[in-house]
Amino acid sequence: MKTKWLKVFGLFTGLLLLASCGDVNGGSKDAGNEKEVVDVSAIEKKYPSYFKNDAEAVQVDTLKVAIVSDSPFKGIFNGFLYSDAIDNKFMKYTMNGAFPIDNDLKLILDSDETPIKVTINPEEKTVTYKINPKFKWSNGDPVTTKDIVKTYEIFANQDYIVSSKSLRFSKNRKAIVGIEEYNEGKADKISGLEVIDDSTMKIHLKEVTPSTYWGGNFAGELINAKQFEGIPMNKIAESDALRKNPLSYGPYVIKQIVQGEKVIFEANPYYYKGEPKIKRIEMEVLPSSQQVAAMKAGKYDIIFGASNDVFPEVEKLDNINILTKKASYMNYIAFKLGKWDAEKNEVVTDPNSKMYDINLRKAMAYAIDNDAIGEQFYHGLATTAKSQLSPLFPSLHDPSINGYRIDIEKAKKLLDDAGYKDVDGDGIREGKDGKPIKFTLAMMSGGDIAEPLSQYYLQQWKSIGLNVELVDGRLLDINNFYDRVEADDPAIDFCLAAIGFGSDPQQVSLFGKTAGFNISRYTSETLEKALANTVSPEAIDDQKRAEFYKEYERVFMDEIPVVPQLNKYEYLVVNKRVKMFDWTESMRAFGEEFDWSKLEVTAKDPLVSETK
Repeated sequence: MKTKWLKVFGLFTGLLLLASCGDVNGGSKDAGNEKEVVDVSAIEKKYPSYFKNDAEAVQVDTLKVAIVSDSPFKGIFNGFLYSDAIDNKFMKYTMNGAFPIDNDLKLILDSDETPIKVTINPEEKTVTYKINPKFKWSNGDPVTTKDIVKTYEIFANQDYIVSSKSLRFSKNRKAIVGIEEYNEGKADKISGLEVIDDSTMKIHLKEVTPSTYWGGNFAGELINAKQFEGIPMNKIAESDALRKNPLSYGPYVIKQIVQGEKVIFEANPYYYKGEPKIKRIEMEVLPSSQQVAAMKAGKYDIIFGASNDVFPEVEKLDNINILTKKASYMNYIAFKLGKWDAEKNEVVTDPNSKMYDINLRKAMAYAIDNDAIGEQFYHGLATTAKSQLSPLFPSLHDPSINGYRIDIEKAKKLLDDAGYKDVDGDGIREGKDGKPIKFTLAMMSGGDIAEPLSQYYLQQWKSIGLNVELVDGRLLDINNFYDRVEADDPAIDFCLAAIGFGSDPQQVSLFGKTAGFNISRYTSETLEKALANTVSPEAIDDQKRAEFYKEYERVFMDEIPVVPQLNKYEYLVVNKRVKMFDWTESMRAFGEEFDWSKLEVTAKDPLVSETK
């Protein structure tokens, strides 16, 4: 392993030490960056997001699914209250599905076929929910408006927020009338939730904005109110209703949990689209070191989260189909610029924080060649993130903004201008006060590339004269990483993280002043104003919305609280015995909706690869 590491890192280092120039606004590049650019669209053409074969289906009892991870799952099994990405992977296709979305990722409106018929009335500033009578929990009880109300009362409750470290009570959801008064303890109920009967309710909003149409103002999934009766708000995160026996309205329901390792699902007989064809799903965590061997041996039918570093090996296997799609998340560097005020539920930026100097942040951004990272470490399945905006909404992006591109000389000049000078001539810059200064980076472990990638980052920052070390001198497992980052551990100066975008392009809930996901803890008047414009009533107009997003994009990339690093393509490994699979975000293909209730296989056992 050490030899392999040195070989990969040596090759990568040689490529990346070729200095190049360019800037966030898409400046020129010198010969060091004139390398072949991967045509990412070719990846989608070669490996589409769906497949279908004509072989005859055979009946089997169990489908086996793996989620590649070197950390256990946390086990909070609700599609809205969860906080861990691995938990979400267990639930996304098995237990979720209250609010289907269309091909533009907007809520499907005014449909009698959806679980909940959603109707928006901009004049009244209301959203009406009408629950489909077929929409039931896995115990046979109908989903009711009591479940909807209870969901909101939980995630907006301050005791729950503090005890669970929940990040769901964002500015966007404060658009609901009365929800802030409820959160502050001034009201026992949320006045904007008008219950008409068990199947009908209206949600009153302070204003209707674009986020209303993308579902950003609302809870994306629901809890069963009866399960949470009598549970104190500060005990919900540890309750059996979330941890052991949560009810489901999706195609499957949890039957058994091996904590941190495995979940066994059984078919939900009350699923509104009909009982699933395969009656049992076994889903478990698969260590990254075992993923290729498991694929080759046909141990699983579906494998989520396969590592990009093994992609060349995966491509050679003859017993699988590979599906790809644009990833709905971004890798980024987040600088710690303040703290989270739990009482006010907002970030407090500290102008005296170590990373506050904008020239320091920009210099660190210019030291990294993300195109090369995408090619060398991710085999063309990643490219430089042009900005903080989701790549799923290209019409909102300003094409003149092209990300922070490597420019070593510019990085050095920025540090010089900021007062970070090499006083003693050892190649490492001292702080503005002339004293030695060290910066600490938090980065997650996982897969073969994590360690060499971390060393590349440290090397690049050293090349511009900065002394950067890993927190505790090592990579952190995912749970330890996020626990410490979210707690604003003072030992961490900045971190390399990832964030999901969701189906709503708004970023108030990601980078706004009241967003718990805003781990840089940065806010400014200009950034808040630009963010507010993107979710204003005026932004319902398509042209105005695009203008507002481009202005927000410019402000963000100028103030740079985080440095966007990579947008990736995800890939999914599906054994060839699976008859049909659709991995598009809207879950629509072949002219019909697809979900896991329709999964079928064409052989009694997963196929084994004959690749040598």
